[in-house]
Amino acid sequence: MSALPRIPDRPDYEVTPELVAEAARALAPYDLATPLVPSPALSARLGRPVFLKCENLQRTGSFKLRGALFRLLALEREERLRGVVASSAGNHGLGIAWACRQLGIPGLVVVPQETPRVKRAALEAMMIKVRVQGSGYDQAERYARALAADSAATFVSPFDDPRVIAGNGGSVGLELRAALPDLEAVVAPLGGGGLASGLAVALPGVAVIGAQSEASPAMARSLAEGVVHESYESASTIAEGLEGGVSRSTAALCRRLLRGVEVVSEASLRDAIRFLCREQRLVAEGSAAAAVAALLEGRAPAGRGPICALVTGRNIDRDRLREILEAEPAR
Repeated sequence: MSALPRIPDRPDYEVTPELVAEAARALAPYDLATPLVPSPALSARLGRPVFLKCENLQRTGSFKLRGALFRLLALEREERLRGVVASSAGNHGLGIAWACRQLGIPGLVVVPQETPRVKRAALEAMMIKVRVQGSGYDQAERYARALAADSAATFVSPFDDPRVIAGNGGSVGLELRAALPDLEAVVAPLGGGGLASGLAVALPGVAVIGAQSEASPAMARSLAEGVVHESYESASTIAEGLEGGVSRSTAALCRRLLRGVEVVSEASLRDAIRFLCREQRLVAEGSAAAAVAALLEGRAPAGRGPICALVTGRNIDRDRLREILEAEPAR
């Protein structure tokens, strides 16, 4: 087994405040802003104001639409004609599909076999080409990259791209800054690291914490060990959107920009889904509940000022949601 590469001192690209501002301007005509709501129950638990950024109410049910659209808007005419290929656990694919329809760009999305039925059905309803390949995200990405290279199409990563990062975390961060000027900390679900990195660029001086599942802690291990887990064999998880490895660049960005990474249990993810449904009347998928799970585990950063938890998606199968809600009361 070959040694894992060290996290580089510098990423292969930078995500600048200027790029984040450009993303906000480009996305403004599409009206993608989402609600920011208080959470009285979490505020009482933590003894400080807690807010939820409801990206689960986004047009495609996930924040991933932002970065996908900003990336596709940057394509040149010839690139648009050749089309795009993306790999996705579901939500990035839905963002790509929506953006392709808006811009008239042909697209293909590769998803792993474990992608929930609700996400596959939504992709099919958007009339984008879909291929199922591999048992997990990393295998789907390798296949998608090969397809893009063979067809001269543009591969669009769900996290390892400066425009995707600026569109996703960056545009969300600017909305938070405008709504909560005294915001002290943000907790966000963490997979490949793009969302959290973009938030940190948009919110200088605000503590940004990533939260990921114990089933696939690739970024947490990368930062702790100083190496890049570019692929990661996940255990069974309800947070399929956080599965897989990280990149050299996102590991370098997260090491520089994040205040920390919290690893939460699968049981806490289920508790968070129940909590959001019962206390906030919000539907969240497993990946989307990771930030709230961290707060329920008492993993909030120190301080007394306002804190925001991102609820990043709602695309959960009905049977899974019913099983989680019926299992036991929320803590």
